[in-house]
Amino acid sequence: MNQITRTRLERNIFPAAHQACEPWDTFPWHAGRGGAIDTHVAHSSQALAIDVFGTIKTSPDRDTILDALAQTIGLPTGGPWAITLEWTARPTLLNEPRPTQVDALAESPHSVIFFECKFTEQDGGACSQTEKRNGAIPCNGNYTESILSPPSFPPVVNRNPSSLRCALSEKGIQYWDLIPKVFHLDAQTDYQPCPFAGPAYQWMRNLVAAYKVARQKNKQPAVVIVYADSPALSMAQKVRSQAWREFTETVRQDQVPLQVRSYQEILTLAQETTRHGSEEQAVWMELAEWVNKKISGVNKARRKPKRKISSHSNTRSTHK
Repeated sequence: MNQITRTRLERNIFPAAHQACEPWDTFPWHAGRGGAIDTHVAHSSQALAIDVFGTIKTSPDRDTILDALAQTIGLPTGGPWAITLEWTARPTLLNEPRPTQVDALAESPHSVIFFECKFTEQDGGACSQTEKRNGAIPCNGNYTESILSPPSFPPVVNRNPSSLRCALSEKGIQYWDLIPKVFHLDAQTDYQPCPFAGPAYQWMRNLVAAYKVARQKNKQPAVVIVYADSPALSMAQKVRSQAWREFTETVRQDQVPLQVRSYQEILTLAQETTRHGSEEQAVWMELAEWVNKKISGVNKARRKPKRKISSHSNTRSTHK
């Protein structure tokens, strides 16, 4: 990493969270389409997640804050707690070619919490199997026995019922092995459309990964969607929508609680759990101001009208 990139990143990440990014050269920074690190941009979701969870990670009050958060979710409390930023599952966890990743993972001797963080994103990520690849579309968006194209997907050994309905199951990816344990859904039932063809796909991956990790470690899991609370931002609208309520009703909350928390709620909780007037409480107040400033900046940039370039100015610039 060159010094210019490092300086840009430092300016866009809350100072108390800098230590959580060490070593900066090997930290898994997000990259744009060209491959260059883009976490320095004002609307970076990764930077906002590091601001908050990186500060919690390095805080002397980490255990107290995460205990308080776990209690609101209904998980067992009791530290010590550890936070991993940009946690990535082992490929063997779900047999994924590209393993599930979450923005932050908090783990104690009793509990594991996956945090999926959003800023300006419209929604979760959709399943790629409905997109054309090599001239063919692997899945038509339905979870039915008719979706697969046998030449494109050679059968795997020991086929299970979902292999006939899901292109990912046909490849040996184990989502539908666990979906009935996490959702009120049956792997042997047809669904039109597939419940996870759209944005719910990302939430499903988070939930089944959390479930399996927790089962392996004999801990209780939860998944928390973290969003920037502003009426102008899509995720703030999403988590208050009827569609979101209907989706959460399909989740077996007794197995893996799926909850939402705004960044503002988390920072308020951090302030309330630290000693009044302490240096740490001042840090949380400064971070809350930092986060709100980022949100306001993004909203202001969106409201700003795009400058129109006249044909005359185009002509002049062409000949410079």
